[in-house]
Amino acid sequence: MILYNFSYLCPKILKDNNMRTIGFILCFSFLFSCCNKLFKDEELSQQRVPYTGNEIRTDGYYYYYWASQDSPVDDYTAVFFLYRNGVFLVGQSYKSINLDTVEKKMLDRYELLVQKKVGWGVFIITNDKLDFEHWYSAAGGLPVAKSLYYIENDTTLRSPYEQIYHFKQFSPKPDSSAAYKWIK
Repeated sequence: MILYNFSYLCPKILKDNNMRTIGFILCFSFLFSCCNKLFKDEELSQQRVPYTGNEIRTDGYYYYYWASQDSPVDDYTAVFFLYRNGVFLVGQSYKSINLDTVEKKMLDRYELLVQKKVGWGVFIITNDKLDFEHWYSAAGGLPVAKSLYYIENDTTLRSPYEQIYHFKQFSPKPDSSAAYKWIK
């Protein structure tokens, strides 16, 4: 068996700033990936229940847009989807208040949305309230965010912070059956 001695490379590698940076990134990535395996994702407290009512629409998405008074660079649109099978999906936020632009960006992100657990969850409706929970990104395991929105009518929802979400009919939506990997 032949053994190679690579120790002569170490002083050279440590003196090279690019190699130190790459080494730091590799070490950090390794540690971060190990930590993620140590922490468990939080469980959803609600069960997925098919939605059969007519209090809300499910053939599109709900959106809220915020236009900055100071700078149009800070304008954004937040989007979420509700499905008849009881699944909820945060469709992310987009740096635009133009819905055509937002929809194009959504279509570009579909492949990512259906591959990751982040953003998926469940919802239930009780009287005039939409109660949902979903996983969100954080260091370690994925925690669960819980929210309660008020149903104004089948196309308008109000958050506890008085943000008004409007409905827009839209197709195709991301495939909610992708969430069945995580939601039973």
